[in-house]
Amino acid sequence: MFIKALYNSNFLKRFLPAVLLITLCMSFGCRKVKEELELRFLMDAMTNGRWVVNIYTREGADETSAFKGYEFQFTSDNKVYAIKSGTEIKGTWSANLTARTIESNFPVTTTPLVWLNDNFLVTNNTPKLVEAHPLDEAKNIYLKLVKKAN
Repeated sequence: MFIKALYNSNFLKRFLPAVLLITLCMSFGCRKVKEELELRFLMDAMTNGRWVVNIYTREGADETSAFKGYEFQFTSDNKVYAIKSGTEIKGTWSANLTARTIESNFPVTTTPLVWLNDNFLVTNNTPKLVEAHPLDEAKNIYLKLVKKAN
């Protein structure tokens, strides 16, 4: 009876839209906070420490040895450095949490770094490992990065 009376009153008619709006804003705000926390977690995991290529296969052939001696340092300003024997080659990287992709680009045309110039779908990740393959499924490539032990 009280609810019916409340529903028929001007109070509910006046404030229901505001209550709904506040509820919607709070819902979307929580999602935004969650996305921001996920992005911070990813950035922290990627930028703290160096990474090495643990496995790289192309068309079923193991090409991992081509990456021997390379370490990769990702930065929070979307730069990535390929470091080998004291030499650094600067590239760029970006991640899309929603699509679960990571993209890298090195301004070189030589192997093996040119092999990393792609948009990869992340199939498995932890703070110490990333497994991925190109979004283009016609490319038969598997990449596994692991965080270098200190």
